[in-house]
Amino acid sequence: MELWKISQKVSELSDVIPYYFFSLVSSCLSLSTVLVVFSLGTWGVIGIIVISFYVVIPYLLFAVPVQVLFNKHPKKFSLNYFCLYIFFSLLAVFIYSSVLNFDFSMDILTTKNYYAISLLAALLFWFWDSVFLQKKSSAS
Repeated sequence: MELWKISQKVSELSDVIPYYFFSLVSSCLSLSTVLVVFSLGTWGVIGIIVISFYVVIPYLLFAVPVQVLFNKHPKKFSLNYFCLYIFFSLLAVFIYSSVLNFDFSMDILTTKNYYAISLLAALLFWFWDSVFLQKKSSAS
């Protein structure tokens, strides 16, 4: 690959990185805020900060790579993208919860919290992805 092509790719990527960052930070803060509010606010602002650090890892490992892939064919508020975010969110919450609890049994799949957190995480990431990154508007 020629040097000018590499330079062009780096330039294009550097233009979008802040939007990925804003999408990631907004998703983490939104999810942690909702989790703190639904835990009856016992954690407060400290809880929002702490939980944000916990949720940034699965978002970075699972959602951002999918987001990069989706950004090649941008669609605002695409239901297809939302369904794929749900799938990866279910997978991420299962793996992350299993690793944190040192329990790789399938028991987590029977809890309502697993599905609630997975759907909420997918919904918030999809929303902020559509707001910050999916520049072309089209119905799905």
